[in-house]
This record gives sequence, C-alpha cells and structure tokens, in this order.
Amino acid sequence: MTAARRPTVLVTEPIHQGGIDALQEFADVIRPDRPDEPSILGVAPAANAIVVRVAPITAAVIDAAPNLRCIQKHGVGVDSIDVDHATRRGIPVCFTPEANAASVAEFTVAAALALLKRIPDRDRLVRSGGWRDSGDLPAHEIAGRTVGIIGSGRIGLRVLRAFTLGLDMQGLVFDPFVPANVVRDHGGQPVDSLEALLRRSDIVTLHTPLTPETRHLINAQRLEQMRPHAILVNTCRGPVVDEHALADALAGGSIAAAAIDVFENEPPVGSPLLHAPNLILSPHVAGITFETNVRTAAHCAQEVQRVLANRSPRWRVN
Repeated sequence: MTAARRPTVLVTEPIHQGGIDALQEFADVIRPDRPDEPSILGVAPAANAIVVRVAPITAAVIDAAPNLRCIQKHGVGVDSIDVDHATRRGIPVCFTPEANAASVAEFTVAAALALLKRIPDRDRLVRSGGWRDSGDLPAHEIAGRTVGIIGSGRIGLRVLRAFTLGLDMQGLVFDPFVPANVVRDHGGQPVDSLEALLRRSDIVTLHTPLTPETRHLINAQRLEQMRPHAILVNTCRGPVVDEHALADALAGGSIAAAAIDVFENEPPVGSPLLHAPNLILSPHVAGITFETNVRTAAHCAQEVQRVLANRSPRWRVN
C-alpha cells in the first residue's frame, strides 16, 4: 500500500524557525529564491499551501498552483494577496489576528506616553549638553484625559483597557461594526460619529483595517476638527491617514504631535512626514517583537495544518 504523499507548503519569506519546524512535522517546506512574483511563480505549482508575509500573492501566483488549498498570512494585513481571486477559486485566506495584538497595543500606549512626556525631545536635549532648565519642554500627565479609539477590534479593545483601566483616562470609541455593549463592557463610551470623537479627544489612535472606506479617513478636514493640543497615533495602516494633510497640520499647529508607525508607501521615501515637526516615526514595527514572531509563526503552522486536514480554519478573511 502506497503511503499518502506529504503536502507541500511554500513559505515566501523567513519566519521564526519554530514555525518552520512545526510545518515540517506534517509537510515539505519549499522557498522561492526571492520574495517577488517571478520567483514565487517558479515554485508555486508544487504548493498545497502558501505562508506569506508581504510578498505578492497575485492571481497569477494563485492560478499557477492548481492544488492550492490555503493561503496563510503571517500577520494581519492582506493587502498583498488577491483575496477576491482566491475566493473565486474557493481557497481560504487565513491570517493571525491574535498573534500581535498585545505588541501593537503596548506600542500604541508607549508612543502616546513618549509624546506627552516629550521623551525624544528630552533625550536630544541631554545629548546636546542641555539640562532641564535649558529649554521650554512642557510635559503632560495622561491621567484624566480622553482617548479616542477608532476601531475596536482585538487591538482597539486592548488599547481601550490599557488607557482607561491602567492610566485613568476616559475612553471614547467609534466603530459602527461593534455593538455598544461590547465597548461599554471594556470600559469605553461609544460615540455615534467620527467627528464627535475627534472634537472630544486628547489622544486619537487608529485601529482600523484598510478598506476603500477607511483610505484617508484622517484627512485635512478631520484633522481640523481635532483639538490643537491633541496627538494622533497610527499603528494600523498607512493610507488611513493623508500624509500631506498630517504634515500640514503639524507644521501649522492644528494638532500638537503625532506618532506614525505605518506609511502610505513603505519605506516612506519622499514622504512629507520625514520633515514634519513634533512627530515620532517608526518603521512599521508596532507588532514586531520576539514574542510576536514566535507566536505568529506558530499560529500560521497550526492554521495550515488545520486546513490541510480538512478542518475549518479559525481565522479566515474571506
């Protein structure tokens, strides 16, 4: 009797070795020479599943794999995957929404505190030979202020709890897709409109997916509705914020400061934010920690194994 053939999993980019080891317990793992479309097309025909970080999984790649049964995103955003084409082919596109929620929430809180406490400015002051009486660098307490959270999924609700329960803030939430009782159960107050949230918040933090409706959700008009002393934190998707409008708002003093981890184009070559004042920039790392890398790779392997064993995926996009 012939033994059943082991499935083949194509891993387009490096992931934590623990995830590779877990995949190899039930499948053969192959990799392209480079994480670009031509290289992936060269090995795609053998794939029963694809694990991808940000490499392009286009319609051509999907069609080149006639026995493809699963596309597994290492992370959350599926911008580089042709989800519609996968859906037409009946192929589940899975992601790992619980793997990095703690890391992103922690980063969001840290960024807000760094802005309010003027930590980067004070670091530069000391390095330049100054001391606390050398300049006017007023810092602020976070307790008693109001945080406005746009999007209350796994990350948004963690951020809400951290700010309200941990730092004694009032929490406002705008999310038309989440029931009001869920927001209240996590210590927040639901608001009916984005404009109301912007007008009332001292900190505005973004936790929405990128969709046609959320592209440039934060534009010039909405930045004008924020308080002059307010700060903006974006750790979700770059195009949710109009970068030119934000740069103008910072330069003109419409808002006080911002922390941006994600950009409209990455790396942000030529972005107006590179020269904007009162801004902390980071290279799309809010969700990247040692623990997250281990957890995400493990979740990928578990989900691929589940689908290839003809079980329903836990975290499916389509």
